[in-house]
Amino acid sequence: MNSNLRHACLLSILCLFLLLQTTDAAGEEQAVELSLRQALEMALANNLSLQLSKQDLEIAKGSADAEYGSFDSLLQAGAAAGEAHLSPTMQGEAYDEDISSWNASVSKKLSTGTELGLSWSNGRNSSDSSLSLIDPLYTSGIDLEISQPLLKGLGSEVQTAGIRAAQKESEAATFLVHREAAELTSQVRKAYWQLVSSWQDIEVLQLSLSLARQLEDETQSRIETGLLAEVEIFQPQSEVARREQNLISGERAVGVAEDNLRYLLNNQEWNRPLTPIDSPKIDPSLPLLETILNNALANRPDIKAADMRTEAAKITTVSLKDRTLPSLDLFGSVGLAGSEDDYGGALDRLSNDGDPRWQVGINFSTPLENRSAKGQYRQAKASLKRAKTQAELLRQQTRSLARQAVRDIKLSLKAIEATRKTTLASEKRLEGEQTKFEVGRATTYDVLVAQEDFSKAVADEYRAKILHVQTLAELDRIQGIVRIEQP
Repeated sequence: MNSNLRHACLLSILCLFLLLQTTDAAGEEQAVELSLRQALEMALANNLSLQLSKQDLEIAKGSADAEYGSFDSLLQAGAAAGEAHLSPTMQGEAYDEDISSWNASVSKKLSTGTELGLSWSNGRNSSDSSLSLIDPLYTSGIDLEISQPLLKGLGSEVQTAGIRAAQKESEAATFLVHREAAELTSQVRKAYWQLVSSWQDIEVLQLSLSLARQLEDETQSRIETGLLAEVEIFQPQSEVARREQNLISGERAVGVAEDNLRYLLNNQEWNRPLTPIDSPKIDPSLPLLETILNNALANRPDIKAADMRTEAAKITTVSLKDRTLPSLDLFGSVGLAGSEDDYGGALDRLSNDGDPRWQVGINFSTPLENRSAKGQYRQAKASLKRAKTQAELLRQQTRSLARQAVRDIKLSLKAIEATRKTTLASEKRLEGEQTKFEVGRATTYDVLVAQEDFSKAVADEYRAKILHVQTLAELDRIQGIVRIEQP
């Protein structure tokens, strides 16, 4: 069997088998022809794991937005009314009082920890007391308040810690989306090439079965002409049956490979077979380990995410250390007040001749044991060390995986060359055994063994090429590269 004849035989068998697979005779829908580029684009658009990573990113962004809430301006307003029945202890004191109030305030916290507030308070008091000079009495006042922490909560580094930590976590989540995309494209490549490999195995199994049937026909012809004993037919017949069983197993492997790829693509057309249309392309150039390592350590998304989480842990540690300090706050207020027997008069007094008032003071508080803050600070320090260790562990794993991938690429190129030579040699051997069989110098067993060796050599050559492109996909994953083939 010369090389051109072998290739023609392989091509015709594959076309026949694909035709049988894509018809509706078996109740299946028409097959979907799929390129590697189409598979990658479909996975990036539909894969559920990637969608989960994007949702995690939105959650992280929402957490970062929420941290700004502590610096939002706060507007408050309220009104109340009540009545009191009293038991006077002195002559002239009130038996009944009617009290009402309506107030409004706005407050704002600054990044330094300073809290500012502006309040407007109003009230009405009416009683039956003979001692009251003004009844009813309306009051109105306006006050500016300020509070400044001197120990715990002092400075923008502490006050904005939650915001900055959440922003780092959001950046980490962004990198993790890129990581998931790189992982996904690598998995899709490997699954696609595995499906290609399964189809190539079918091609080889069909070739092997065709050769066995050809030998069965030749043996039957020789028996009919009296050149061979009738018992000689059993060996090729049993081999045909065995190779038919192998073909059935190969068909099952195609189905498994299709389902694995379909799962990554989130393709719901389970009854439509997937037919890959791309073939592996062999790149004979060898990647430089130093270049691969530099790219991976500088650009790999999960390493960047780990570094962002380390930064977030540092910020959180500073914030929780601040919480172990006692509270010492300076506060003060200044304002004006006015009162009259009607509300308009009270407002006029407030704006023209209000009564000044002011207050200044200091507050101190601290838990005696302070175990809650100390425990949280201890956890934060441990979390920071853990984050640093995880980042370094990722770098170590990356170095190891990069070395292994580069080594595997070198070996796969050698394997391709070795299997090519083995295929050529086994083909020549099969041609020789076939020629000897035709002149009666070889048995059916000799031809069957040569056929099996040739089929195995072809399969090994195919698989070596598949392994090479799968290793290239792994190399992209290690570097965090999302590669889409050009059409």
